[in-house]
Amino acid sequence: MKYVLSIIGLVCLVAVGCTNNQTPTPASSTVTQEEYTQVVSLNEELNELLEYLENDFRFFLYLMDRDLDAVEQGREPRGSFSDYFVPNAAKALKAGASREDITTRIDRVVALAKKEIYLSGYVAQLMKEGGPTAVRSYVADVAE
Repeated sequence: MKYVLSIIGLVCLVAVGCTNNQTPTPASSTVTQEEYTQVVSLNEELNELLEYLENDFRFFLYLMDRDLDAVEQGREPRGSFSDYFVPNAAKALKAGASREDITTRIDRVVALAKKEIYLSGYVAQLMKEGGPTAVRSYVADVAE
């Protein structure tokens, strides 16, 4: 999440510096005090937003659902099962999501995997090695 906000901040900084269509030269690429103040303000607002989102379990459930929807529609998820999906489940629990909320999404991962639609190669590996029990066990071990 912090990585995403850093990218957004960088894009904002670049956008502030590239408000015209001319290629900046070293002499014209100086950031004014006003532009710097705007970037600082945007970073503060992004940090406030991040803090808000990290405390709202619905945001993490949304991210999980978004990945599942993407895979179900044949698109790439935003991240891998082990490095993105399951950590989001843990964050959702920490922020107040119920175990039922997480179980519903894990059940969906398993249902898709049974159709040979995998959130990531790791889900395929877990299904091959231990089936749905292995997937659920992995989530339980990491998310707690």
